[in-house]
Amino acid sequence: MGAKNMISHSFRIAWKDLMELFRNRMGLVLLILMPIFMMGMVGFIYPSETSLNNIPIALVNEDTGFDNYSLSSTFILTLNTINENTGMMTLTNASNLDTIREMIQTGEAEGGIIISTEFTQNIMNGRQGTITLVTDQSNPQMSAMIQTVMNQVFEQMGTALAQQNIAQELGIDLNSALAVVKPYNIQIKGSIEGD
Repeated sequence: MGAKNMISHSFRIAWKDLMELFRNRMGLVLLILMPIFMMGMVGFIYPSETSLNNIPIALVNEDTGFDNYSLSSTFILTLNTINENTGMMTLTNASNLDTIREMIQTGEAEGGIIISTEFTQNIMNGRQGTITLVTDQSNPQMSAMIQTVMNQVFEQMGTALAQQNIAQELGIDLNSALAVVKPYNIQIKGSIEGD
C-alpha cells in the first residue's frame, strides 16, 4: 500500500465521517454548542479578577478580653488601617459563624474572620490566639485569594506584635527585636536587569 492509497483512504474516511456528522443534526449542534458552553462554565468558575478590591468580609469578635484589655480591638484597628491603605476589603460586623455562613450564601460576604473568645487571654498568657478564616468554597479562586492575602496580613500583624513584645521585654530597639523574630530577610531579584 503506497502513500497515494493511504491518502485516498484517509480522505474517504474523512468524507464518510463528515457526511454522518451533517446527517446527525443533534451531533452537529453539540459540536458547536458544547465548546461555547464549556468556555462559559470555565469563565464562571474561574473569574478573571487577580486582586482583592473591596471584597465584603464579615467580622465576628468573640474576644472577652483580659484584665480590662482587649487585643482583638487593637487587631481590628490595625486591620481597618491596613484596609484603608489598600482598599482590599469592606468589613461588616456579624454575630457568629452561622451568620457568616448565611451572609456568604446570600452573597452579602465573600468570606469571614472570627476572633476566638479567649484571644487576648491566650496571647497575654504566652499561648497562641485563634483567628478563624471562613471562605466561600463554591468559588475556589476567590477562596484561595482570600486565604493567601489574609494569611499574609495576619502573619505580618503577628510579627509586628511579637516584635513589639520582644522589644519591650528585652529593652531593645524595634529593629533588633525584628531580627530576633525574623532572623532572615528574603529578597527576590529577577534574572533580567531593570525594575
